[in-house]
Amino acid sequence: MNQSCKVVLLEAQGKENGKYLSHAKGEVSLQNGIQGLGEVFILEELPNNRVALKCTSREEGMYLSHAFDKLWLQNGIQGEGEEWIMKTHDNENKVSFDCCGKEVGKTLSHAFDKMWLQEGYQGEGELWHLFD
Repeated sequence: MNQSCKVVLLEAQGKENGKYLSHAKGEVSLQNGIQGLGEVFILEELPNNRVALKCTSREEGMYLSHAFDKLWLQNGIQGEGEEWIMKTHDNENKVSFDCCGKEVGKTLSHAFDKMWLQEGYQGEGELWHLFD
């Protein structure tokens, strides 16, 4: 299987602008600015228009997961819990991430300054600026 990958940073939009999705210290969080490789992800394009977000640095080999209806880091891609549907908004650099599998209908959110799974896309709290 030939899969496409690119290195990305994901900046929260709206009230959390300036904060970045982070996997530093093995935890999913919002980080003020770019502190290091903990905010760098590998965006892997998967079959069926799905993507996965792979960690770098100390968390290499781990993926952003929504399995079991929680947001965490999983070792490798175990199934649909590590697969996301990336949707573009306004332009190709504004994106949101919808869950696949059992969590269909939920979206990766940074609203209220926390990382969680929101019931669907509500607005800027689920919007990310993708830098590659």
